[in-house]
Amino acid sequence: MRKLLFVSLVFCLSLVVSAPVFAAEGTLKIGAPQPMTGPDAPFGDKFKKAYSLAVEEINAAGGVNGRKIEVIIEDHQAKNALAATVAEKLITQEKVLILTGGRASGQAVEIASVAQRLKTPYLVDHPSADIITAKGFEWVFRNNPTGSIYPQAFNKFISEVPGAMPKSAAVLYDNTVFGKSIANSAMTFLKSRNVKIVNDEAYAVNTLDFKPIMTKVKANNPDFVLMVAVSTTDAILLTRHAKEMGLRPRAFVGFGGGFGVEDFAKQLGGLSENVFSSAAWSGNPNDPTVKKFYATFYKKYGIHPKEHEVEGYAGIYIIADAMKRAKPTGNLAADREAIRQALLKTDMTTVFGKVKFGDWAGPLGDKYTNQNIFSPDHSVLAQWRGGKLLNVWPKANAETNYVFPEPSTK
Repeated sequence: MRKLLFVSLVFCLSLVVSAPVFAAEGTLKIGAPQPMTGPDAPFGDKFKKAYSLAVEEINAAGGVNGRKIEVIIEDHQAKNALAATVAEKLITQEKVLILTGGRASGQAVEIASVAQRLKTPYLVDHPSADIITAKGFEWVFRNNPTGSIYPQAFNKFISEVPGAMPKSAAVLYDNTVFGKSIANSAMTFLKSRNVKIVNDEAYAVNTLDFKPIMTKVKANNPDFVLMVAVSTTDAILLTRHAKEMGLRPRAFVGFGGGFGVEDFAKQLGGLSENVFSSAAWSGNPNDPTVKKFYATFYKKYGIHPKEHEVEGYAGIYIIADAMKRAKPTGNLAADREAIRQALLKTDMTTVFGKVKFGDWAGPLGDKYTNQNIFSPDHSVLAQWRGGKLLNVWPKANAETNYVFPEPSTK
């Protein structure tokens, strides 16, 4: 009986001793709240593909210190409140070491608050509202440019190309933290150059009829029409209704994810031709490493990657790099803190570009915390040409020459 009791005690002790070892050798989990159903599902699918390719490559190369990584995606259906719920689930139930994703800024703001409260690192890969890294949250990091940085390439274009500075501009934007951030940044710069803002129009996301707004815009005959849209549908309808109603500015310029996806050109056909898009770039297309990634992604998925795919793919590599240096042990709280500390020391180059997190002030004076210091270099002006979105400015990242002014301008 004593022998049996001794064996039982030894067995139980072995379970206690081996449990942390098993945890330490398990899969390293990354949580990603994304819209996998609903109107933003195409964006969720973009990031799922990007994450999957990065995970596949990293694990094939030995993982992180010999351990595999995995991304657990939770569907938030593009609903802000649900984004907070699934973020908390990933942290408390799935026991992820770090979060990424979010998709839209409204959802990311909620995720960031949860991450800060539950002391879990959150690497933002696409959501762009300045407030996300302007809240002083030490657990939140962002690789991509903020919304107020999106217009940087457009600002350089109109400043550096002879005759490109607008005489007047109409600015239309969705009434979200994302839309207002970009619009305020664009208008602040234009006003500093004495450009008259003839229309300052906010609209609700997923508006079905922009003709009333375009009627007001057309009456003012703006030299440039600037449009901000987080939703692809909004970007499509803004452009369609503007052109069908006969607006003839020297340039149509889009800002935001809605102007950077293939559906924009597929749905609009010829109406998409020569529309500009100033947003986060997709890495330098003239760099051999980026070219190789483009080719690999297209071969695997039959899709030409742009900013979303490049951001998601690069984000997983940034996380893997931090995990490698943090050396997780199985103590969840300690491992999360170690990864946060590792992210603070990140200094690397991905297909998206250089990455180093720091605290600095943005174009509108927002004081950023843990925002990639190279963000201002990661804005590009692209233009829809023959159904493809091609970089046109700055010259170092250009894939083709720009068309300006719009040939149909009266």
